[in-house]
Amino acid sequence: MHVILGILSLKYISDRNKVGIKAVIAEGLTDDMISAEDLYYTYNAFKVPEKASWDYIMQFANQPEIGQKLDEAFIELEISNKMLAGIFNKNYNKEGLDQKKLGEVIKIFSDEDFSDNEEEDIVGRIYEYFLGHFFKDRGQKGGEFYTPTSIVQLMVHILKPMKGKIYDPACGTAGILVQSKKYIKDHHGDISNITAYGQEYNNVTWKLAKLNLVLNGFALVDVDGNGVLGDISADTFASDLHKDKKFDFIMANPPFNMKKWGQEGLLDDPRWKWGVPPSGNANYAWLSHIVAKLNTNGRAAVVLANGSLSSSQKDELEIRKNLVETNKVDAIVELPDKLFYTTGIPASIWFFNNNKKTDNVLMISGSSIEGKMISKKLRELQTSDVDKIVEIFNKHENAEYIEEIGFAKSVLKDELIENNFSFVPGRYVGSKEEVVDKEAIKKEIKELAGEISSLFKEFNELAPKVEEAIKKALEYEEV
Repeated sequence: MHVILGILSLKYISDRNKVGIKAVIAEGLTDDMISAEDLYYTYNAFKVPEKASWDYIMQFANQPEIGQKLDEAFIELEISNKMLAGIFNKNYNKEGLDQKKLGEVIKIFSDEDFSDNEEEDIVGRIYEYFLGHFFKDRGQKGGEFYTPTSIVQLMVHILKPMKGKIYDPACGTAGILVQSKKYIKDHHGDISNITAYGQEYNNVTWKLAKLNLVLNGFALVDVDGNGVLGDISADTFASDLHKDKKFDFIMANPPFNMKKWGQEGLLDDPRWKWGVPPSGNANYAWLSHIVAKLNTNGRAAVVLANGSLSSSQKDELEIRKNLVETNKVDAIVELPDKLFYTTGIPASIWFFNNNKKTDNVLMISGSSIEGKMISKKLRELQTSDVDKIVEIFNKHENAEYIEEIGFAKSVLKDELIENNFSFVPGRYVGSKEEVVDKEAIKKEIKELAGEISSLFKEFNELAPKVEEAIKKALEYEEV
């Protein structure tokens, strides 16, 4: 997969360079007069030396040295653009990689034009394609760090990250952070008002995250010169790369039910203000880490398995209780099933807010969220689903009391206590009583009775004929 990503990235960078240089020339400048940093931050383009251009690479598509030319192109790009340093895998000339097929891929992608795709989440889109075609039957392996677009849209539209610092402590390919950019653009905001931070444990995925941020116009260093994804890939619990930072918005889809997370070496960690998470499951370690990283007015959205909503494990119950007592939990949105490519585990989104206007916790039930089945095993939220949830959430944020039977309810602290601090929405929202149309039922029964009567009549008419046919058949056998 990363072979394809590299090639597509090269095509994207080359196409965007042409657009950027046209804009530079239109302003009376030349390529030589502008630095790589200015070209990137002002024109959302990169410096592309001749031997790294797509037109140059295409000349070798049918040649056995195509892999070597690709490796050289990525080296040239990284030398000319510091923000790209170390991102690309330069092993297209390695033994075992079919150079003829590589050339065919080059020719196929030559028909793609990325000139206008300034806001394309290229890494996320390609990764989503690979998940849908290759990984959906392989369990967590291969897709554990991918968050479906419709879920990200829901989180982003509720939190509305228009200005400040955004953070994802389990960022995967940085798709959540990139979706924030799309929201900002769609709402006429300025991406320069946002600094996106993240952390990722897997080194290959960390490089993909850097690539995704770079291709979408995000800075890779903050105003203090620190890497927004850190300088290395690292374990968020054991080595918090943004230890001294607090954030305005946090969005995350951490690995579900991670068993080994290093609790034994972190028992006195200051992040466990609400209690020490249990050693055998990292769900509440993620929740505690995220809430601890919020600033005074910070808000967060975290996707977790539904088992976390009502766990009776004593440490998790204590943390849930303390989060309620300190009024950190803003809402629970239970998601419908079949939203994830790689797991059938039902999930919910936890929302936190350090500046709530009410003590209530909004509960939204997934049973009333239909979405759209795009295959037998996969569902996605529709725009109407997202809009409906956002509308309810906005009312809640304005301290309105919510009660829509079967869908959403503002839950009081006393109700949570009565239910042992369970966060399962179904316990609170109730269910709609089905309105029975007696006249319609009578009409249907009458129609069915008529159909049955007709069938009996046909049977009575056919019975003698059937008996006669059987009699003749028996007589034939005797002969």
